[in-house]
This record gives sequence, C-alpha cells and structure tokens, in this order.
Amino acid sequence: MHAAGPRLWTVCFAVFGVAMAAQLCLLFLLPTGRSSWLGGLGWGLFALSAVLGWSPIVALRRRGAVPKGRSYVHTTHLVTSGPYAVVRHPQFLAGDLLAAAVMCITQHWATVLPGVVGIAANRLSMFAADRDLLVKFGEPYAEYMARVPRASLLVGSWRWLRRYRRR
Repeated sequence: MHAAGPRLWTVCFAVFGVAMAAQLCLLFLLPTGRSSWLGGLGWGLFALSAVLGWSPIVALRRRGAVPKGRSYVHTTHLVTSGPYAVVRHPQFLAGDLLAAAVMCITQHWATVLPGVVGIAANRLSMFAADRDLLVKFGEPYAEYMARVPRASLLVGSWRWLRRYRRR
C-alpha cells in the first residue's frame, strides 16, 4: 500500500464525517426549502442514498468471502455483482447523494459549504480506494475498472443494461 494512502484516507474520512455531521445537524435545525419539487428530489436522493449505502454490506457479506467474525470491508474476493455491477463505489456514491439530498431538502446556503467540502473529500477517498483495491486484487480489478464507472449511476446503469441484454 502506498504510504500516503492511509493518511489520505484518514484525512478524507475525517473531513467527510465532519461535513456530513454538520449537514445532518442543519437538516434538523433549518426549515425545509420553499421549492416542493426540489425538496421531493432531495428526499428521493436521501432514499437512494440509503439503498446504495446498505446494499453493498449484503453483497460483500454474501459474495466477498469475508472471514468469520470480520467486518464486511475485509473481503477476500472481488465482488462485481449487485450494486457493484453498476458502480465501483456505491457507498461513496451514497455519501455524495446524501450531501446533495440535504442541500435539496433545506435549500439553504449553510448546507452548501459542508456539502461541497464533503463531496470533494469523498471523491478523493474514491481515488484512494481505487489505488488500494488495484493493489489488493490486481489485474481483475483493472479489468473491472475499465468496465464499471467509479460512481456515475447513469453511465453505470446504461452499461449494466447493455451487458444484461447481451446475455
């Protein structure tokens, strides 16, 4: 593992965590915004964030050959099905969607700064994750990277549909 990797991850996770904590506090402290369609979009993003945040746990537990008694993050096999067939980092994408959801729901400037900072830190974490997973899984992960986008739900869904129709 690259020496800067663990430090980058630690800093990015800390920044993301603080930003999301600030946003979630503001979600409960601020009134919802005036635009009902934007608020509805925000709640939809919030729900999608929950699905993308929790479904990888099930997928990794079932298909990742996690050693008994270990966390789902300690997979020993590359998982490319379920949410991982659409995007490489569904949980990171869930974080981005959560940040965007809070901004849409509150429609308040005070949620934009922590949201943007959180998304930026989260994106840096995705780059670090790709580097680490490439080291861990090697060529199969490089092939997976070429086939499945990092966190683009639209591109990933389109590619998944094309692969699914070819079967």
